[in-house]
Formats: sequence, C-alpha cells, structure tokens
Amino acid sequence: MLTKNKTFRTLLFAYGLATLGDWFDFIAVAIFLGYVWQVDPMTMALLPIAYAAPGILLGQLAGVLADRVHKVRMMIAANLVQASLTLLLLAMPDPLLFLLVIALRSCASVFNDPAQQTLTRQIVAPEHLLQATSLNGAIFQGGKLIGPLIGGMVAAMVTPALCLIINAVSYLLSTLLLLTIRHVEKKLPRPASREKTISLRLAWKEGWTVFLQNRVLLLSSLFSLLAMLAIQLADAQLPVVFREKVPDHPEVVGYCVSVIGLGALLTITWLHRRKTIRSYGWVLGGGVLLIGTCFAWIGLFQPGDGIHWLLAASLLAGIGTGLTTVGTNYLVQKETPPHALGRVRGIIDSLSSATFIAAPLLGGVLMTWLGPAQTFLSVGLLVAAVGGGVIFLQRWIWGKPDAAVAATAAAEQAG
Repeated sequence: MLTKNKTFRTLLFAYGLATLGDWFDFIAVAIFLGYVWQVDPMTMALLPIAYAAPGILLGQLAGVLADRVHKVRMMIAANLVQASLTLLLLAMPDPLLFLLVIALRSCASVFNDPAQQTLTRQIVAPEHLLQATSLNGAIFQGGKLIGPLIGGMVAAMVTPALCLIINAVSYLLSTLLLLTIRHVEKKLPRPASREKTISLRLAWKEGWTVFLQNRVLLLSSLFSLLAMLAIQLADAQLPVVFREKVPDHPEVVGYCVSVIGLGALLTITWLHRRKTIRSYGWVLGGGVLLIGTCFAWIGLFQPGDGIHWLLAASLLAGIGTGLTTVGTNYLVQKETPPHALGRVRGIIDSLSSATFIAAPLLGGVLMTWLGPAQTFLSVGLLVAAVGGGVIFLQRWIWGKPDAAVAATAAAEQAG
C-alpha cells in the first residue's frame, strides 16, 4: 500500500511544507509590492515574469539533469538556495531589486519539480501512481486554500516580513526531511551508463523526440496547456469581470477562488480512491469542458442574478481543474518511459511557465477588444468546444484503454 511507502511519505511531507510556505510568500510579495512600495502597474506586471521566465529558460535543463543526477541532492540544493534568497528579500531596498531576487529564486525552484516527479516514478509502484499523483495535487490545492488565508492574517496582524521568514523556515524543514531519504537512490536502478556519458544537448534532443513522437503524451499535454492558459487568463481577469457583474460585492472574488480550490480538492480526493484512469478522454476532455462551461456561465451572468450562480460556476471550474491537473500529471508519469521522465517533465514545465506570461497579456488584449463579459463568454465557448471535441475523438487520440496500457508496459520494458 502507498501509505506504507515511507520514502514517498517523507517526500510528500517535504513537498507539503515547501508548498505551504510558498503560499505564505505569495501573500507577502503582493503586500510588499502593492501596499508597502505602492508600485505602478508596469512594475507589478513584472511579477509574473519574474516567477515564470526562469521556468521557460531553465525548465528543460532541469529536466535533463533530473534524469542524470542524484535527485534528492538536487532538491536539497534547490531548497537551500530558495531559503537563502527568501531571507535576502528582507534586505532589498527597492521593488526592482526585490523582483530580481524573486527571479533568481525562481531559477532555483525550477530544478525541484522534475527531480520530485522523477523520484516519485522510481519509488512508487505503477498501480499506486494515480494515488501518488492525486496526493500531490491535494497538497497543492490544500496549500492554496490554507496558505493565503493564514498568511493574510499573519501579514495583517504582525508583518508581511514574517510570512517570508516562515517560507524560508519551511524550505529548511523540507530539507531536513529530504536528508532522511538521501540514501534511497542507492537502492534504485541506476541510469544507463549512456545517459551519463552523452552530452546535455543530445539528451535534451532525445527528450523532445520522446515527447513529440508519443501522440498520447503530446496531445494530452497540449490539452492540459490549453486548460492552464484558460485558468490563468481567468485568474488574472476575475476582478475585472466581477467588477462589472457584481460591483457592490468585491468579496465575491475571494469566495469564487476558494470554491474553485474546494472543487479541485474534492475531485482530487475522489480520484485518490481510484487505482487507475481508464479513459483519459473523459478526464482531460471533461475537465476542459467544465472549465469552459464556467467561463461561459460567468460571461452570461447578469448583475441581477443571485451570487450563488457564480459560486456554482466556480465549483464546475474547480472540478475541471482537479480533473485536468491530476489527469495530466498521472498521464505523464504513466506514459513516459522512465529513463526520459525528467526531460519530458522539464519540457512540459517550460511550456507551462510560458502560459503564466501569455495568459495575462492575452486576457488584457481580449478584455480591451471585446469587453469582460464577451471575453469570458467567447473564451468559455471555445474551451468547452475543445473539451467536448476531445471526448468525442478520444478513441482516435488515445486508442482503446487496454492498448494504451499495453503500449506503456512495452515502453517501460524498453527503457
């Protein structure tokens, strides 16, 4: 049973501590820039770039290294760098230097995810991969629910600087946990000697070859990126559309974000009870369909309608987010040959980081051109149509479930 896997439990707790600290940090950074320094909109627009640009630039390098080096040491090094740079933020005298340190810290964080995902694949039995993936998703969504709430209270009652200190401590505690499993990789199959001797460039090219030639992996990742692009677009523009729809209730933004997180957490909990995903089409296509339906629903909402309709739409988006997040992560773990998992994960992470920059910009253009309501309606209908199309074409995209399982088993034996 997964609960008896001590190494995975330790890795999960370490991830949970770091994730919770990150959400404390998110609140502190927003308060420092928005309220302490009161930066202009252009400076504030640099924040998502500072977070996401390192992922675009270094994500694929991190993936290549995750397939070649000691993964626990890689995570420990990333944690220590992040803890140091988080404390350094407290000494920054102006917003631009503050953002520069955030960008440097993001460079370190890029190396954490491929190492964790690759190690998870090695220490978790194939029949427990869905449970492991759903637990990781539950930790993230739980941190998203709890972290901003407690972090906001700490920042308001004490000081936002304390949130940064808490994040640095969470990295150090995560490192202490990782130190207890630092020898686990000696018991695992070592990478083939070729993996260590070929150049980084050739290893990177082979990762792209695996990614592009695996139709299931490629198309599923593209659907996931579409869902992520839509989610990021909505997150950035929710205050704008709600300002038009419910001008007298600014608190609805917070309510809806919380309901989205709740819906995702409930869905992830449900998926955790299952042993496998038999149909990627219903999970990924259904998730995208629900997210699109939510956006279209918000676009059609009229100011006189009850606020509970917005909460219902947010719940659909949360369910869709849970399905697409867990479904994609599980699919990547399951369908990627073990020897190339780090590289494929790095490719997907770098593409995902690009959505964090593209989505706010695209949302701003569409909002200016079409207006908030029409933007949400149009984007929602388009995303929902793609999700419905995925469900309709799922046999062509993924083939029969049994065939997919057999193909994965063959790939694992070849790796």
